[in-house]
Amino acid sequence: MVWIKKNLSISFLALALLSLSGCEKYYVSVAQQWVDVRYLASTHVGTPDPRQDHPPIGQMMIIDWRVPKELLRKNPHIQLTMIFWNYTEKTICFPIDKRMGWVTYKLLDEEYDQTKGILTYKAEILGEDGSLFREWKHQLWVNLISIKEEIQLPAIEEEKEVESASFAE
Repeated sequence: MVWIKKNLSISFLALALLSLSGCEKYYVSVAQQWVDVRYLASTHVGTPDPRQDHPPIGQMMIIDWRVPKELLRKNPHIQLTMIFWNYTEKTICFPIDKRMGWVTYKLLDEEYDQTKGILTYKAEILGEDGSLFREWKHQLWVNLISIKEEIQLPAIEEEKEVESASFAE
């Protein structure tokens, strides 16, 4: 019975991913999934599994696409850019060598703890020349702005020198 439920949930996920693509003939889409003890098959079927004591914890990104045959000549790739809750950014590229397919990216355990998880993301299908074919943006996606402060210590030291010179006269 559990096996049937698991297959139904996988079928439902596949159907949901297909419906998210809408009526477009070509697309890229991203689904985000939490990874914890419920991710392990042994949890659902009740088999012994040493990973039950220390299950993986994190998130998984599932990216699927459908592109025209002509695009394959341009050596396309998927560029996944993620902004984490600790306000760092990471970009990963996956080559596309088939018209339809899917890939996963897993942020687990120590890396998940360090970054505090994925805040927002975007996936782009880019040609070898950098041209954009399709993109998928999370509803909270914004470009990360980083500001670097410059300390002006030399200017402070110059003022001290001027003050000491005026007392000497």
